[in-house]
Amino acid sequence: MPVYTRDKLETLYKEAEKNPHSLYLLIGDRFLCRQTADRLEKALLADGGTVHSIDGEEEDPARTISRLRSFSLLPGRQIYRISDTRLFHSKKIAGSLWKRVLKARAENQTETAARNLLAMLAAGGLDASNSDSDPVRLSPAQWKKCFDFAHPGGDLSWTTALLAEAPPATGKGAGGTNSDPAAILQEVLEAGLPKNNLLVLLAEEADKRKRLYKYIKEHQIVIDLSVEQGASSRAKKAQKSVLSELVAKTLNEMEKTMAAGVMEQLFDRVGFHPVAVVMETEKLCLSVCDRPQITRQDLDDIVGRTRQEALFELTGALGNRQLGQALVISERLLDNGIHPLAVVATLRNSVRTLLLFKSLQEQAEYSYNIGMQPNVFQQQCLPKLKEQQRWKQELSGHPYAVFMQFKTASSFPIALLTSWLQQILKTELRLKGSPLEPLTVLQHLLITMLEPTDDRAKKGKNRFL
Repeated sequence: MPVYTRDKLETLYKEAEKNPHSLYLLIGDRFLCRQTADRLEKALLADGGTVHSIDGEEEDPARTISRLRSFSLLPGRQIYRISDTRLFHSKKIAGSLWKRVLKARAENQTETAARNLLAMLAAGGLDASNSDSDPVRLSPAQWKKCFDFAHPGGDLSWTTALLAEAPPATGKGAGGTNSDPAAILQEVLEAGLPKNNLLVLLAEEADKRKRLYKYIKEHQIVIDLSVEQGASSRAKKAQKSVLSELVAKTLNEMEKTMAAGVMEQLFDRVGFHPVAVVMETEKLCLSVCDRPQITRQDLDDIVGRTRQEALFELTGALGNRQLGQALVISERLLDNGIHPLAVVATLRNSVRTLLLFKSLQEQAEYSYNIGMQPNVFQQQCLPKLKEQQRWKQELSGHPYAVFMQFKTASSFPIALLTSWLQQILKTELRLKGSPLEPLTVLQHLLITMLEPTDDRAKKGKNRFL
């Protein structure tokens, strides 16, 4: 069976209404999955029926399977919808769950961070209620064995507090029974469900190598709503497409429009958070009362500048020597309420990493060269680098991310990176003791670091400003 993506959903809804399958698996952003599941259920229940909602974190798989196999006395189709199912979790996706934990924590979304941390522990076969499963207690070797990625290093004591605040795991879906729920479900599906019983599974992450996933992909329906993450042009384009569709739908439902440029400003302030974008759009629509159009002033009055990702965008602009972009981002950061010293600290850490990687490149023992491909870097160069424990934190990221940092560092002379650190130190002192506006001091630093150095570039440097 084909895997359905966002651009094929209308076709899916029509097919579901006429010829439904026994199981639908939705993978991707939590909000997008829930929104799509709502629309799918309307198609499936066109002739009547009931939706039975189940929280995957509290699910008893044995009870769910029993209900699926039983004929219901209720009229119409019976849809059993399991949100946040753990049937497709394994240690192979623990790294993705950890990234979700870090992102949610950085955005002060404690509940989301705790949920993903619990899911990561379950994926690694650990019982969150056991104190020995506390991430702080795991050695690097144990961490690697459980989660299949390197220990992130640093102080992880915050995970203890996060787990303490998390609700107790009352379900049996995380491995509390001896039988494999995924294997049992597959057997039940192969035997066939009663005609009117349907199962809808929602998952943010799924190990696509699992037998159950392969079975569903071949015999049932998979809906992949994943959106590429990151700050690359391709990822941003995909994210903008999703958000634009959500905003347009919300505006249409509430019979409002947006002035030119307001939608882009909204995305810039909220970032790629579909549920937040929809909620902020609804707030804007309600705030203008009877006025048909939302203006930039409405946006300034209602939607706060909440985007923290710009710190990472700033280091990206620095690595790509994009002065104009760096100046815009720096102003946005201060408008967001980010302290200028925090911005300087981010720049300092980024330059230190570039300087370290550039220095390592010049040591023949690591066998790095500029034209090296990512897979060669991961197989030949990275293992030698990781033998040095003092660089463990800098090298602990995803292999491709480390490769890209090495590639960025290769374009900078060591002398230039060293001078940047000196300039950053001077800027930090100015911010602490100068009456100048912080934005002026910060942007002077960026211009000093990124201004073109050759004669031709100097003649045209005004195009950057």
